[in-house]
Amino acid sequence: MRITVTIDEPTGDFQDRLLALLAEHATSVELDSTWTKERAERLYLALPTRARRIIKEAANRGGFVSADDLRDNKESSLRGHSAAIKRAVDRGTRDGWWPSGMKSPVQAQGPGFGKVVGYLIPGHLVDVFQYAANKPSRDW
Repeated sequence: MRITVTIDEPTGDFQDRLLALLAEHATSVELDSTWTKERAERLYLALPTRARRIIKEAANRGGFVSADDLRDNKESSLRGHSAAIKRAVDRGTRDGWWPSGMKSPVQAQGPGFGKVVGYLIPGHLVDVFQYAANKPSRDW
C-alpha cells in the first residue's frame, strides 16, 4: 500500500504533530525527496540572481556549465555563488517546502581546491530545472 499526502503551507504546530506521528511509524514511512517541477521552481525563485544563473545556464546547456562561461572576466570569482543554493535547500526544509533529505541539485566540479571548473546538474534533473529556470510562475 502506498499513501501520498501533500500539505500546502502547514502551520508549525500541525507540521510538528504530523512529523511526530510519522516518526512513530518511521520503519514504514518513505519521504519523497525527489525534485519535482514545483519544488525546483520554488527553489529557483528563492535564489539570488547569481545562483539562479548557475542553474539556468547549466540546465540550458544539458546539465553542465563551465565556470568560465559564468565569470564576467578571467579574474572574477564565483565564490559563494553556489553556496546560496545549498542554503535555499536547507531553508526549504526548515520552512516545510519539501521534506528533509533533499540534496542540492547543483554540484561544483573541480580539483577540490581553488577555482571550480564548472557546475553540474545530474542528467535526470536537467529537464526539471530547465522548466523551473525558463518558466517560473511566481505563484509562491
